[in-house]
Amino acid sequence: SSHFGSRIDPYPLDASLCRVRSALAMGLLGDIKRCCIWIFCYAMFLDFQWPWRMPWNWRPRDLLKDVACACDAGRAAESDFNSGLKVILPSVGQTGTTSMVAALAELGLRTYHIEEQLAFIRPALLEHTNVTLWARHVSRCRVEAIALEPLVDLLPLALQASPDAKVILTWRDFGSWKRSSKAGGMKDMRWHYTMSVLLASSARMLPWLSIWDAATGQITHVLSEGTPFHGLGQASLLEMFCFYSFFRFIYGDPKTKVSFRGTNKITAGEDRYVEEAYLAAMDEIRRLVPPERLLIFDVRNQSWNDLTRFLDFPDQPAGRSFPHPRSKESFTNDAVWDHSSMEQRMALVAIFLALHAVNFAVLRWAWALARRLYRRHFKSESARR
Repeated sequence: SSHFGSRIDPYPLDASLCRVRSALAMGLLGDIKRCCIWIFCYAMFLDFQWPWRMPWNWRPRDLLKDVACACDAGRAAESDFNSGLKVILPSVGQTGTTSMVAALAELGLRTYHIEEQLAFIRPALLEHTNVTLWARHVSRCRVEAIALEPLVDLLPLALQASPDAKVILTWRDFGSWKRSSKAGGMKDMRWHYTMSVLLASSARMLPWLSIWDAATGQITHVLSEGTPFHGLGQASLLEMFCFYSFFRFIYGDPKTKVSFRGTNKITAGEDRYVEEAYLAAMDEIRRLVPPERLLIFDVRNQSWNDLTRFLDFPDQPAGRSFPHPRSKESFTNDAVWDHSSMEQRMALVAIFLALHAVNFAVLRWAWALARRLYRRHFKSESARR
């Protein structure tokens, strides 16, 4: 070797392994990059929430219409004339509705916030719903207390369908409500695009929900029972998966027209008009509800006894604090996420990321297969010529 003036690499195998590892790493990084680009493009332009995807999307949410609360107990409780409600919360959001819902649940009432309504009583949320339809779906789910927000325009209909219900108006001064609404709105938007659009879209590209339900029946069971899941420690991992995958997207269903109703009508326009609309909404509640059935409640200043005496419930132990499940420091304004455990959150994110990887692998395989078939067809056509 010295005669030809060349050096022999004493570790040729190690150098080859390094090159192989480097090539694999570069290939893996390239796949990860392409997968991230695919996730963004799919979530932003092809996910079934967007109108142009609506006609040909997978529709697991059709289960909500046919199966929700359809267990034996639900069918037995169903009524077209009386919802069976004991308490109605008609106030707009950020006035203490979440605290009041938590308090009513602690008192043992089967309580629905918007999360459960999106999942179990979707037909009652449509713009042109009626008393019969609303009473039927609410009674079938055996709901005892309900927060109407954001569709607070349903109050007249809810009162007509619930002749024995008491009404609790959660009150907050306009300045405080405005500040809280702006902060909450930013949290909602940020969290919606992070979780429901970017992450949870992986469950909607292919019919994973339909496949899982066909194999296990678990999603149908969750829907048929209609059990509240937004409260502290209530949601299972499956319920969280369903909520972010398709329950939550009923909020944007064009048939509900949520963006043009209730709370969303109040939060448009200049400040002086917003304040007028906010106070008018509160005044409308006072005018619609008989005084003996109405409690005006400020969750910042009032206590358990004010609530229990109005509802004819036993007084609570002295010193028991009123629930305040939301915090200014929380990253989200989402009760389901905030009330879940860290283990559930990590598992849910891992599932959504894994489905994104599987979807990307399926897409690559389908694309490679299509190219191979096209080339084979092109070669056969060329040979014939």
